[in-house]
Amino acid sequence: MSRAACNMAQVLLSEEVKDMGYSVVLLHPGFTRTEMTKKYEHIWDIEGAVEPSVGAKRVLYEVIKNGMDTTGAFINCEDGLRIPW
Repeated sequence: MSRAACNMAQVLLSEEVKDMGYSVVLLHPGFTRTEMTKKYEHIWDIEGAVEPSVGAKRVLYEVIKNGMDTTGAFINCEDGLRIPW
């Protein structure tokens, strides 16, 4: 599934389950120090890359914080702000 298709699926799912009382948000954990970003290791400190445990805590915080008012939104877990579609 492409990134765009994933985004659309999330928005459609959020609309489908909203009346059931479920909130669906798409979360961006931020720049995380993983094997996938290792090629950018030289800028990890400059760009503020965090350890996976910190990224996971950010995601968990946003999951707990967000509710029906944010269903269908794309949230940046670094600052809690919505990422525009």
